[in-house]
Amino acid sequence: MQLRKTLGAAALVTAATMASMAGCSGRDDGPDPVPDAGCVGTCTPDSGTDAGTGDAGTGGDGGTGQGDGGVQTVTIREARLLEDRPQIILENVVVTSVVRVSTNAQGVSADFWVADPNNPQDGIFVQKFRTDPPNTYVPTRGDRLTIQGYVQNNSRFTDREGYRKVLKNNFDFRGTGEATPMTITQNGTMTPPNDLEVSIANGFGNSDGGSGRPNQEYLGARVHIQGPLTLTDANPTAMKRLATPDGGVDTVHFGFEVSGGVLVNNNTTFGTTQDGGTPRCDYRVIVNEGGSVTFPDGIRGVWDTYTHAPCVDGGTSTFSCFNDAGVIPEANNTWTTALFPEGCNDLPAEVTEPEPPVVE
Repeated sequence: MQLRKTLGAAALVTAATMASMAGCSGRDDGPDPVPDAGCVGTCTPDSGTDAGTGDAGTGGDGGTGQGDGGVQTVTIREARLLEDRPQIILENVVVTSVVRVSTNAQGVSADFWVADPNNPQDGIFVQKFRTDPPNTYVPTRGDRLTIQGYVQNNSRFTDREGYRKVLKNNFDFRGTGEATPMTITQNGTMTPPNDLEVSIANGFGNSDGGSGRPNQEYLGARVHIQGPLTLTDANPTAMKRLATPDGGVDTVHFGFEVSGGVLVNNNTTFGTTQDGGTPRCDYRVIVNEGGSVTFPDGIRGVWDTYTHAPCVDGGTSTFSCFNDAGVIPEANNTWTTALFPEGCNDLPAEVTEPEPPVVE
């Protein structure tokens, strides 16, 4: 099971190295964050491609009202259409998926998605830094929030999340002086909206090996890709890690492909958990060792952008190195779209274990 150990070392990063997924901000859960620690060349939040304007409908002019100091109060759909990284307020949005929570003495950092409960196809990624108030807030699915922060495209130097439309504080901005925090107010809880029903029978999610960017109208939304589905490729080139580890060719991939050409990021499902090392649903390992995996009821998660920002020095720890700009390997593409499950509960599977080796 050496592959399982390799995956754990490469992608199951600790809270200390994953607090802001490195990239352009360079922040971690260490004591003294340094701007641009993960950038090479000119680091800007916008890659020149737009992962934020593909939402359904036409949106608006970017503002439906004014908050304190002229801050715009907008819907998620309108927020995704804004440029120039404005400060905005999203009112009464609901947490739909939580992918990372990290705590240290200064507070809680978290990555999660929120959606408009009245229009669940309209969702957006949120990155809370540990000092963003309230510093003790831990997101939970169903939390109803008002968030004041800066909408922007994540730096292209951020592994997995580069180019993605995101709401966070303005730490990454140039010439702004002291960072203005993002603030979160919890207004209560509610039942999250149902996952949106989609199907490969209608062509949903076919990334064409990572060269396409299908279904941008669903960016940031939780979906249910209806089954049955099969894990068809445990090592898709589009999700290959670009690295030159000691000892030869790198075999690590950051996800797998299922029926219909759908890419699935496995950051929350591979290896073991961080809270004691409980084995998770490491489907890539099962298939690579000769087993099979099917999903009779389909799979669930948030549909959003995916990219790989490799280490400039060819290293393997993409969350703690100087990253190059994100690309999709061998696809002539900077980013594609993929499914991001919250955990193994989003990927209920029927598994055929590999045959044991024959002992002669």
